[in-house]
Amino acid sequence: MLPLLMALALMADGPTKAPVHDNGVCTGISWITLAPGESATVDTGADFEVMRFSGPLGPEDNWWSVYNGDHPQVTGNGPVLLERDGVTVRSALTNGLFRGYVAQKGDGALNHFFGSIFTGTPTDKAIFDRIDFGRKRDLLCGKDKGGEHPADK
Repeated sequence: MLPLLMALALMADGPTKAPVHDNGVCTGISWITLAPGESATVDTGADFEVMRFSGPLGPEDNWWSVYNGDHPQVTGNGPVLLERDGVTVRSALTNGLFRGYVAQKGDGALNHFFGSIFTGTPTDKAIFDRIDFGRKRDLLCGKDKGGEHPADK
């Protein structure tokens, strides 16, 4: 019960502006380049973070999020959307309903991508064109799973 109360207390302050550098953000195994006019905030819990993105018109404008933690509410149990840089991106299905994508490295590290911009169709591959799991991510976020920018340490 105490860990749950701590997590709720941390989130009670609401989201904070995400640490943007080089026109993008780090979250877990991903480096995400921001689209023109897009902004990012982060909600931090005891053992996770949720990076939230919105378009120039605010939170209801093409919102999407990325969960970075060890206990997502979904699994990547659907079809593979893409494989790149040692990461497999699979659809997440719950009772047959599309719930976003789980990107997972071979070592088990993962991110859950979800929100209104995802349709559950092959056209979603285009969104992942601005998400890097490899060299650029390692360079801009560091090789650790936490994804902090080296200058932020």
